[in-house]
Amino acid sequence: MRPSRRVRRTLTRARLLLRRARQRPVTAALAIILLGIALLALPVLLRTPRGDRLWADEFARTTTAALNADGTVSFRNMRDWSYGDGRVRTEDWISTLTVNPGDIVKVWFILEPFAEWKAVGHTFLSFELTDGSAYAFSVEARREQGERYSTVKGLFREYELTYTWGTERDLITRRLLYLKHPLRMYPLAVSPQAAQTLFRGLIQKSNDLAAHPRFYNTIGANCTNMLATLVNQISPGTVPLDITWYLPGHSDEFLMRIGLIKTDMSVTQTQAAYDLTPKRAQVLEIAQSPHAAFGTALRRIP
Repeated sequence: MRPSRRVRRTLTRARLLLRRARQRPVTAALAIILLGIALLALPVLLRTPRGDRLWADEFARTTTAALNADGTVSFRNMRDWSYGDGRVRTEDWISTLTVNPGDIVKVWFILEPFAEWKAVGHTFLSFELTDGSAYAFSVEARREQGERYSTVKGLFREYELTYTWGTERDLITRRLLYLKHPLRMYPLAVSPQAAQTLFRGLIQKSNDLAAHPRFYNTIGANCTNMLATLVNQISPGTVPLDITWYLPGHSDEFLMRIGLIKTDMSVTQTQAAYDLTPKRAQVLEIAQSPHAAFGTALRRIP
């Protein structure tokens, strides 16, 4: 395999330093160190992203969608798993699903804080339709069979990037019931038209990724900064650059500050008002409902 331009550039710089080291002995140690780093980095830089690995079951299929002439969207391989209390109940996929983006009335921002460190977490979006159904979009690290996620490994091209599309029931109950993670769910202050534009744009981005795989990166291409980047590519300037792009555990507070989450309460009161975690038992009661009915019932929980 022909080395990439980045690899060739790194090796060229290392060789140049070695030649200079013969003339300047004081730089020899630095040159050797840099050459060692280049050699250690070489296997990582030579890795190429692929879409045909033996993926973990929840990532086994790649979601794509076609934009139809009548304005509707036809999804292929929409995930629709269902979960109980700490267990997976069904592993269903919707092979074909047609959605009318014109029926989208609201987009929701979901934050999954990580208990170990409040500054980190996972974020995703859910698009609510007039009939109560909702479909979620999440940027994730695509793991292979038997592979566990590691933030350190995520820095070194260990995982491919994936754009996961699933029913809201799937993505909400997976985290809240199966993984038993805390979850906060906020309506975003954007118009239905803006939500529809974002939905269509994310579909195009998903098709692009399916055709041209790329790597996930813990810092440079993670769930939140990729989501913010995609939103800004579709609607420039919507989400200003902020530290929460990289430490998303406080991303809801940032969205409150810039007005994308509207509230007249304090941060703590707003977080409590939109916290699904205390409602886990009520969510468990509706977790096996059809996904359209689930969305309606979820929003009626007091």
